[in-house]
Amino acid sequence: IKGVSSLTPSILACEVGGCEQVNADYADHWAVQGGHFYVVCDGIGHNENTATAVSEFCERLKGELSGGIISDETALGDAIINAVRSLEQRRGSFAFCMTAALKLNDSLVVAHCGDCRLGFLTPKGVDWKTVDDVPHYKLHRDGVLDRDSYLKARHLVSCKIKPGVIRESLKVYSLDNPEPQCMLLCSDGFWSYVEVDLEGTPVLSMEVIDRMLPELASSASDNFSVILV
Repeated sequence: IKGVSSLTPSILACEVGGCEQVNADYADHWAVQGGHFYVVCDGIGHNENTATAVSEFCERLKGELSGGIISDETALGDAIINAVRSLEQRRGSFAFCMTAALKLNDSLVVAHCGDCRLGFLTPKGVDWKTVDDVPHYKLHRDGVLDRDSYLKARHLVSCKIKPGVIRESLKVYSLDNPEPQCMLLCSDGFWSYVEVDLEGTPVLSMEVIDRMLPELASSASDNFSVILV
């Protein structure tokens, strides 16, 4: 990520997948004062209510971020929680995962809840900077659960953004970003299919993503979103 032109994603896809009827994922980006913002959400329950709630949340978050310079973890976390509280006034039920990134001149502020992910493409594959926000992830990381068992065991509504969510449930932290890197944000509908193939250089990984997107759009069993910057 080097300059203003490189702030625009080279890939932005948000698709229903081949087996679902409603797309409750969401992916977007926009300029903010002092930087650029990216967000991917994954609605739990592929229905119109969830899809609308996720879209409304992102519109409210866009409004929260337009009011001034958001330059640190506290300000970004507060903006997200304010958007959730505003959504609660209109909708009694919703649940979704989210990963967001605020790109500033010399750092990246990440906000994360659930199992949407953010990482960087490296010569050795994806360097994930988020940790899936579910109890079973540690078991998988420690080798107690294999990958297939983990993918089946990680869907817990308690680990999502939902009415009454507390600020502590949202993980917000900063990453130094001194060198240009390819940043990837995605929902589980994307990474659960593609992760094992993203093990080469950034160029090879981008080729894999380009090749897989049409296949996912036609045959994936889940909604999926991906942003590559």
